Amino acid sequence: MNNINKYLTRIFLIVYIILMLVFGYWASDAYRQERAKLKYANPKYIKDPVVFTGRRNRNSPYQTNMSCTILVPFGNNVSFATTFTMVSGGDFRLVTKACDCSKSKWIHDFMQSYTNLTLKKCPYPPGRYAYYNIELPPKNIPLPIVQGDYWIKFEFFVTDTKEPIVEVDSLLHYDPTANAKRSKGKKG
Repeated sequence: MNNINKYLTRIFLIVYIILMLVFGYWASDAYRQERAKLKYANPKYIKDPVVFTGRRNRNSPYQTNMSCTILVPFGNNVSFATTFTMVSGGDFRLVTKACDCSKSKWIHDFMQSYTNLTLKKCPYPPGRYAYYNIELPPKNIPLPIVQGDYWIKFEFFVTDTKEPIVEVDSLLHYDPTANAKRSKGKKG
C-alpha cells in the first residue's frame, strides 16, 4: 500500500508540474500577492523572525521577504509545508522534509535563487537565513489555478511530533483579465 501511495504521489506531482508549465507562464502578470504575516514563531527553534510584502514602485510586482535565525540544525527532523486554500473553499497542500526538498530540481532552483541557504550540505546549521524578493507563485513553479483569491500558508514543523516552528500566511489574487485591462488602459 505504501508503494502505491508513493507511485500515485509521483504521478500526481508529474501531472501537476506539466500543468503548471503549460498554464502558468502566460498568466504570470495576472497574479498579485499581498499581506504576508507572521502567524506563529516557536522561540525554542527560531528567533527574530521578520516577514513583509511590498513593491518598489506602482509598476513593479509585489515581493515577499522573510528572515529568521534558526537555533537548532534543520534537517529531515524538520518538515516544510505549503498550503494553497481558495477563499471560496478547497485547498492543495505540499509537504516535504527540509533536506529532501532541495532534491527536487524546481525547489532547488527556487531556493538557490531566493535564499541564502547553502544547498550542498544538510542539515542546515543554526544561523540567520532569509528568503528574499519572492514573487508568488514563483516563476519556476507557475500554478494552474482559477480566478480568485488564495490564502497561502507556509509552515515549518518538527517532522515526528508536528510541533509548529513557524507559520506565515499570505494572500494571492489571480485575475486572468489583468493583462487585458492593463493593455486597454494604455494609449499607444
